[in-house]
Amino acid sequence: MKKAREEGVQHLDRLKTWIAAHREFDIIDLFASLHPADIADLIDNLEEDEKSLLFSLLDVEKASDVIVELSGISREQIIEDLSNEQLAEIIDEMDSDDAADIIAELPDEQAKAVLEEIEPEESEDVKKLLTYEEDTAGGIMQSELVSIRSDGTVNDALHALVESSEEIDQVFHVFVVDDRGRLIGTVPLQKLITSKRTDPILNAIDETIPAVRVQLDQEEVARMFKKYDLVSVPVVNGDDQLLGRITIDDVVDVLEEESSEDLFRIAGLDEDDSVFNNPLQSVKKRLPWLYINMITALISALIIGLFEDTLKIMVTLAIFMPLVAGLGGNEGGQTLTLIVRGLALGEVTFQNARKAFYTQVLVGIVNGVAVGVVIGLIAYLWKGIPILGLSLGLAMIINIFVGTLIGTLIPLTLKWLKSDPALGSNIFVTVFTDACGFFSFLGLATLFLKLFS
Repeated sequence: MKKAREEGVQHLDRLKTWIAAHREFDIIDLFASLHPADIADLIDNLEEDEKSLLFSLLDVEKASDVIVELSGISREQIIEDLSNEQLAEIIDEMDSDDAADIIAELPDEQAKAVLEEIEPEESEDVKKLLTYEEDTAGGIMQSELVSIRSDGTVNDALHALVESSEEIDQVFHVFVVDDRGRLIGTVPLQKLITSKRTDPILNAIDETIPAVRVQLDQEEVARMFKKYDLVSVPVVNGDDQLLGRITIDDVVDVLEEESSEDLFRIAGLDEDDSVFNNPLQSVKKRLPWLYINMITALISALIIGLFEDTLKIMVTLAIFMPLVAGLGGNEGGQTLTLIVRGLALGEVTFQNARKAFYTQVLVGIVNGVAVGVVIGLIAYLWKGIPILGLSLGLAMIINIFVGTLIGTLIPLTLKWLKSDPALGSNIFVTVFTDACGFFSFLGLATLFLKLFS
């Protein structure tokens, strides 16, 4: 890994030197020896005008592999500099799922123009894929596959493989269909190779390989791949007609997309946010969440204001206020992460949500007591004020419990409301733990001062 990074830095330094010296032939020679993903990494690290220059040096076939590996911002910049004819040539070389992804990113007029430029058969496949929701099995499947009729033999399947070898990459299975195109079963390549050529193809079907419905959510598809250790799966419609296939590389992209989406949404960001986005766009997306955060911070400020007299009597309370809010927020954030991840992976469902809730509440109570006792003793020994230690210890127990409670309930509630469980969850956890922490700490201190003074 370290060696690969060092080579990448060396290639980047060399590229910049060659760009400045206009040594295009050296760049072309370097690109010929690199994997498309490595070329994409290099282009991503260049200036905008350099990206377009280097991309223009790629032949059409390699350009079609590189463009899908680029970051969103680099791909957008490069596409802006391509004519519709050039883009159509590149898309013609792609698998249908990648072609659909690229065209879906284009403005409507440009997408229509590009679809008219590419091969009619490819254009029809892409148009069909574009009709499916992007986060479903249909949205990530590709039309290219190898299928054979159920009355065929192993030898017929092998011939079908050979005939499609130039057009289809990464063939893992041959799919068996009836005369109406309905899926009967899937034959792995290993089973195909080890079977007698004269055997009926039906004898080679692996019954353990499932099919997925075209409208199934992509997260469910990814779970199936994980559960059954799949490398490819057929996609069918409601009548069991074979529509396409999903391969493991598509699922890896889904996993990365879903994990990034959850991470971004917890922070109140969109999944397409980037450090290189247009500043005005970034401001428009982030500002509403900052206003929400500002309002929630004002709630905490109002709560503190309620106990202004208490703070005047015991100024030392102000030293420990951030501890109560911070540790409660930390516990809430940990619980939130576990629940959101559990929901994303299917580990947490509405059927076992009660058990998950009780488990996390128990963890919150134990952690609250463990931390509350220690921090209360530290505050008492440090400042020598019994009321301070007692108030801080009890407030810590309460707020860590509340953090766990809120960290569990918010994503479950959002899921129940059919919303994204990660959407802004961290912000809501923060407001609850801050408000509860300040109120419990200052409220208890006020109560004890009245009782014991």
